[in-house]
Amino acid sequence: MSIVDTTIPYNSRVLRRDLVALVRQFPFLNVQTIGTSILGDNIYVVKLGRGPKQVFYSAAIHRK
Repeated sequence: MSIVDTTIPYNSRVLRRDLVALVRQFPFLNVQTIGTSILGDNIYVVKLGRGPKQVFYSAAIHRK
């Protein structure tokens, strides 16, 4: 089962929909809004797992 549709243009609306679907499928995910972009879109952080090690990945979406 694929949650993220990779055949459509990605934007903040699609991201929000995908995050909701991912949390529904994987309830151990923790999604929080940590601010807003210059364009007024939410900036999300997704946390998963527990333990002493931490890894940070950063991604950016820019729309035309």
